[in-house]
Amino acid sequence: MCLAVYIASNQSLPLVEWKEERPAFNIVRITKGELAVKRQFNNPIIVYAGSHEGCGCGFFKEGEVGEELTQVQENYNSLVSYLSGLVKAGVSIEIYSCWEGDQGAEPEYRQKLSLAALGAEDFEFKEKAYYEIT
Repeated sequence: MCLAVYIASNQSLPLVEWKEERPAFNIVRITKGELAVKRQFNNPIIVYAGSHEGCGCGFFKEGEVGEELTQVQENYNSLVSYLSGLVKAGVSIEIYSCWEGDQGAEPEYRQKLSLAALGAEDFEFKEKAYYEIT
């Protein structure tokens, strides 16, 4: 089972292509099977944020060391970079993270989060968690 990370906005969000030959942070449209995640958000435009692993599992830091931990942090850095211009432009951003299959589950955790906190080395997405980016 994989971690899923969704981003919702009040404005169109640019996609970031997944490249099999150079796995890295990516942003793709949600699929019909993921539509239940809409209930988590106030904003209507929703995308899926993937990592170097293709899914959201590359956002897990627990147990990672060395080069792999560096790669996980790079996923967070890329996410912060991706969101930075949007937030500066006043775009409303929400994030929901969960295990695949829990897209419609009630959040067990809610937090307002700055981009600096999102990119901090001690931050890691929780499961069934809603984040409002400030």
